[in-house]
Amino acid sequence: MTDGEYDGDPVIKIDWMAGNCPVQAEGTIDGKPFYFRARHEHWSFHVGGDVISRPEWGIRERYSDEEYAAGWMTQYEALGFIAHAVGLYAKHRDETLSTDAPTGDK
Repeated sequence: MTDGEYDGDPVIKIDWMAGNCPVQAEGTIDGKPFYFRARHEHWSFHVGGDVISRPEWGIRERYSDEEYAAGWMTQYEALGFIAHAVGLYAKHRDETLSTDAPTGDK
């Protein structure tokens, strides 16, 4: 696969996952860096660019109405949210690639 081409499901590599308050994970998806963080009532997942301050794509969702609950989620729960976010990112990526694809018109 070369840059800009898509040949199937995203390739995900988790380099590390640890912590409580926050729970965090870093790795790559299709070779782009990602960062997962769960703290307070929310979790977030960012891909590409500077994944902390200027990601190319990201999502943030509520985990609980309980203060600090997200920071105590299990690593298994975190993996589930990462998988959910990867699915949404893959859909976004596929839509972007199909929009950017040449139409064949001259």
